[in-house]
Amino acid sequence: MRKRNQAWLIAAVTAVLLVAFSLLGRVIAPSWQPVDSTATVTLDSSDTSIAAMGMTNAAIGTYDVDEQTVTVHLDSGVTVNAIVRTPKQPATPDAEHPALPSEVPGCMFITGAGLAKATDVYGDIAWDMASAGVATIVPDKNMDGYSWQHRDYVQMAHDYEASLDVLENWVSPEGGNVSDTDETSGTASVRVDKTNVGLYAESEGAWITPIIASERSDVSFSIMTSAPIFTPREQMTYAMDDYFRKLSVPFPTNHIISRLTTLDMGSIGPNYGDFDVTPYLQKQTQPTLFTYGTNDLSMPTIEAPAAARSLMADAGNTNTLLRYYKGANHQMRVGDAKAKKSLPLAENFERDITNFALDAKASSTRGWSTAMTAGDDTPWQASAVVSDLSENGVGGGLIHSVDRLLALQLGALVLLLGCGLTIPALHASRKKHIHHEMAVAQLAANCSPDSAETGNIVVKYDQLAKESRRRPGFAPGMATKLWTLGGLTFVTTLAWLGYIVYVALGVFGLTAKAGAMTVWQDAMRVLAVLCTVALASLLVTGVTAAIRHHKDSLGARPAVAGTGHHVWITVYGIGIAFAFLMFMFWDIFLV
Repeated sequence: MRKRNQAWLIAAVTAVLLVAFSLLGRVIAPSWQPVDSTATVTLDSSDTSIAAMGMTNAAIGTYDVDEQTVTVHLDSGVTVNAIVRTPKQPATPDAEHPALPSEVPGCMFITGAGLAKATDVYGDIAWDMASAGVATIVPDKNMDGYSWQHRDYVQMAHDYEASLDVLENWVSPEGGNVSDTDETSGTASVRVDKTNVGLYAESEGAWITPIIASERSDVSFSIMTSAPIFTPREQMTYAMDDYFRKLSVPFPTNHIISRLTTLDMGSIGPNYGDFDVTPYLQKQTQPTLFTYGTNDLSMPTIEAPAAARSLMADAGNTNTLLRYYKGANHQMRVGDAKAKKSLPLAENFERDITNFALDAKASSTRGWSTAMTAGDDTPWQASAVVSDLSENGVGGGLIHSVDRLLALQLGALVLLLGCGLTIPALHASRKKHIHHEMAVAQLAANCSPDSAETGNIVVKYDQLAKESRRRPGFAPGMATKLWTLGGLTFVTTLAWLGYIVYVALGVFGLTAKAGAMTVWQDAMRVLAVLCTVALASLLVTGVTAAIRHHKDSLGARPAVAGTGHHVWITVYGIGIAFAFLMFMFWDIFLV
């Protein structure tokens, strides 16, 4: 075949392969994409203040605070620390510092994802709430069995309940935690009202709060800040899309969202991806406050509270308040969308949650004098929540699980690397086989009746080396093309995995640069095309060699010769197939 004709044939095969790979990419992975949200919320007031009918509360900073660290024993035998902060009775009560009632409300704090130590969280909020007359407890999170792969929210709820029991039975006079009164000073003790203890939770903690609230009638209220409401899988899908939009992630990298979040988690995890909190919300009868920041990039700030309040209302609980705070991020702090402990809390946020804790019990009979839905800023939600993922969108397509995806990606690298490392052994085996063939031929010639006339056949080393080069295991030109395809595919696989890591870390840290992603992505697509050209070239060379050998089995060499080479190219082909399936899954071949 002339070189020009062969070039045209390679170009045609490349075009066919690119179209085929693009179409197959739609078959082996989900094709849906997040869509823009049309959800809106009507604010009853721009004033976020909270007060029950006829109630007047002390302001934050009214009382001094007593802080103590205690040990909490969990049912599993594990112990955790907890920080209890309680208001102190003023030594000389006056109009600005009125005497506390004999029993004060209590509030237990539940942390969000990953956070563990009580010393690292809620120091400002829990202290300030106590300074207004609410006893607080912030327990450590029990990290036994807690990882990115495994989380048991029901068990975590039961662990937190041990700290709730401690708070409900807390009696704290000035000078320490004793039974009733301070024998030294005679000052009346501050006791927690067992019938008026509630829960505060942020983010992941809002999947735990409804479990506790639905199982314990002694919980009198719940405050859920940045509550996801939807399943972790649905929530992650939303958050990824919101981050992608914020960072202007280039198309088609945004296909990563649908491909990752609809995979069956398999044995890799996380096992909690489809945890559904709605059955617990439907049983939650306590007054509940939902709070969100309008600069929270990870929460569906309109759809989440709407879904929760609707579920609770259908079950008979209409005592639910909703508040939005201007510029507040996921941790209700202002100044940056990223989580930074040094940032100030949103204006009036602490005031409002404290008044809710003080008035929630009374609201059940008195009602609220302030708006049920309010915000000092109108929220906006970028994309719609894909709320049917857990039922309909998981485990579809050829690559349906994390296990299978990892097997493809790691398998491609391992197989291709293994093939590259075994090339010297393959050459040595081929040379040994040829030496054996020549030795047998020499022996046969020497033993033939005509050997005396023809003379002994002596095969020298340089002749053997020449013969081994003349009779390679692959048809002419194939070895170079095999190396080219294998090298390009290996490099492209590594580069794409590096890109995925960059996007994952950069997006969730809000550090990824749109320009860098665009350049990297375009380079990946060029590499994918080059891989396809190399594959087309190899296929054309191999098929051409096979046809020639079929027509002239004696004069033309086969595409592949020798058992070792057949085994090697089979393994090599599987590695290439794995890599190309991965490229298809990620839509690198999109045309």
